[in-house]
Amino acid sequence: MYADDGGDDDNFGFAGFGGTFGHQRQAGLRMRQRQFSRYYSAYPVAAHPGNKADANYGGKIFLPASALEELSRLEIVYPMLFKLENDEAAVGRRTHCGVLEFTAEEGRVYLPQWMMETLELSPGSPVKVLNVALLRGSLVKLQPQSTDFLDISDHRAVLENALRKFSAMTVGDIVTIDYNNR
Repeated sequence: MYADDGGDDDNFGFAGFGGTFGHQRQAGLRMRQRQFSRYYSAYPVAAHPGNKADANYGGKIFLPASALEELSRLEIVYPMLFKLENDEAAVGRRTHCGVLEFTAEEGRVYLPQWMMETLELSPGSPVKVLNVALLRGSLVKLQPQSTDFLDISDHRAVLENALRKFSAMTVGDIVTIDYNNR
């Protein structure tokens, strides 16, 4: 999993694929990647024509096929990670994510409900999508938002299973984890 520490270093790529597969920096060498930056109309995953409801419990989005075409022409760092920004929010909200599929209609992006809430977006609101390169995270601190978390018998297994659906996390994100229909 990749993490954002809150700094603005995420516009830099990792050094090459020579055995590192983009997960490590080579001796301080940093290469600037070409930037993908587009505005889309944001909609919740529940509105996706394929009705992929289980994608609502993760950190991946649906982009249009044209985004894949453009990204494939750029020299981007893999895995494909994105920063989402709501410039219209009072405090400039942002989060980071991966992409699940390139099946959205042109001009639209589909986000899990928790991302819509984090970014303070209503259906059809504009959201800026930028590709970024993030350092691989080594620690995630989680804080339960409900005492329902105490009812889970094997916290580690539930969290490991839920967090597999996330490519990146941002400090301050509040995510939903589905467990036994709760």
